[in-house]
Amino acid sequence: MQKILLISYGDYDYDGRLRELIKVFDNIGTLYCYTRGSEAKNAKHKLFSGKSYISFIRSAVSFGKKIGNFDVLVLDNRRATIPGLMLKKSLKPKVVIQDCRELYISKDMDSFVSKVGCFFESKMIEKADIIISANKKRAEIMQQMYSLKKEPLVYENLRKLEYGRNNHRVYEKKYADILKEDEYRIISTSGCSISRTNDILVKNISQINHKVRVLLVGGSVQEDIDAIKKICRDKHIDNVEIIDTLEQDELKWLIQQSHIGVVNYHQNDLNNKYCASGKIYEFVYEGKPVITTTNPPLMDLCDEYQIGEPDDEYYIGINKIIENYDFYKERVENFTKLNTVENNNERIIDELILQIEKSKKDLS
Repeated sequence: MQKILLISYGDYDYDGRLRELIKVFDNIGTLYCYTRGSEAKNAKHKLFSGKSYISFIRSAVSFGKKIGNFDVLVLDNRRATIPGLMLKKSLKPKVVIQDCRELYISKDMDSFVSKVGCFFESKMIEKADIIISANKKRAEIMQQMYSLKKEPLVYENLRKLEYGRNNHRVYEKKYADILKEDEYRIISTSGCSISRTNDILVKNISQINHKVRVLLVGGSVQEDIDAIKKICRDKHIDNVEIIDTLEQDELKWLIQQSHIGVVNYHQNDLNNKYCASGKIYEFVYEGKPVITTTNPPLMDLCDEYQIGEPDDEYYIGINKIIENYDFYKERVENFTKLNTVENNNERIIDELILQIEKSKKDLS
């Protein structure tokens, strides 16, 4: 049985891909995890309780050394690479796996810290035995960019929200004033983000030919919140609700009470243009059609499976979905039958087992 250590700076409570990665590697060997979060999955799951990233590096390395002699080191995303490089050098695990969930490019980064992060991620990519990307296009770009001998494995962000506690009556009371039977509820989980064009969504509400309510869910910077509120004041819009970040239970429930999910990204850098959206799956697994921006991966999903409409102005696509709602609901149902989280996980598990064994043989 493989002894595996997974390190992630992600928050287990809110990070869907992290939760799925843990499920995947739990099926490959004896898994030890070091992540952020409020509640550990089991006794082998250690939570980082500090506040600074430097403290995270130290404590992750300390935890790894305490576990010791693990066969496989799994690094989730860019912030895991520094402790990963240190553990690779000191403990020399047989196989190192880097999950590149994002497509960060130094030239696209605005801050010095982000550029430093890209440097360490590139060093880890050079040293990793197995690299995982979040979609096919990103894998192709990474192979060319880093001159990799083989294309990274592809692990799509298929994920669905799950209930932990039954607080439905609490939610019903909390949202009673905004859940009206005669409205279509359109929900975005990117908050008030202007970079993701939620300002355009709000500005164009008046051009939707049906009674709607827009729910903007998620943490937002105050500048973006103020901008959305100003649009609502200037245009006399009273059907937009600004809701802070929600835990998984409440978010799942609220999506279930909605009709259309918003999946939006800008296209100013490679990471966003070729987005590997987990949000789109969170919506469709709750049976909701989606309105998306015209990023190539989102357009491809909409075109191939007809689970929604890509429209950077939003209102044309929303009108089309509402006017043909049963059609899109049926396509969403068909999509979820053909593309399950379980099958996605089983496929990557099989591929990883083969790659791990091959890497170990190459080492010997």
